Amino acid sequence: MKNTTNLDKGIKKIQEDIMGELSAIRSQISETREDIHNVIAPKFLDMSVQVKDLIELSIEIWRLENRLNKILSNLQGNQKEMITNSIQKLKRYLDKNDIELIDPTNHKFNEGRNLDILAVEKDPNISEPIIKETKEPTVIYKGQVVRKGKVVILTGDEKKESEGQNE
Repeated sequence: MKNTTNLDKGIKKIQEDIMGELSAIRSQISETREDIHNVIAPKFLDMSVQVKDLIELSIEIWRLENRLNKILSNLQGNQKEMITNSIQKLKRYLDKNDIELIDPTNHKFNEGRNLDILAVEKDPNISEPIIKETKEPTVIYKGQVVRKGKVVILTGDEKKESEGQNE
């Protein structure tokens, strides 16, 4: 009888130890999941209406600069300088407000970039995809992408590439 009581106490002690260890493991799993979520999950920035307006303004400044660059060669020296200075002032204002614009035109295209593809054009003369044209730049606010860029991609002729590999 005494042996049975000691055995029951031993079993109960083992059960308590196992339950304690399971509780510690559950806690560690929960912390690990939270750490993984914090690393993987996108961090949403709390943006005020004013910041959203600045982001829209930044895209318009980018468009304006691109349009002006096309006609700048037709302007006289003094006019060119005044327009260039004004655009630079606007861009410095965006920099002061932690807004960065990325125009990936003519860069190599890869799937991992924060871009929306508006169109894909074929050109048999290129070997790897490039970004032919940017319709809207990627906007970064305080180090986080807040608006994906919109681009047109130029790719090679896939049939021709695969035929070349089979030969």
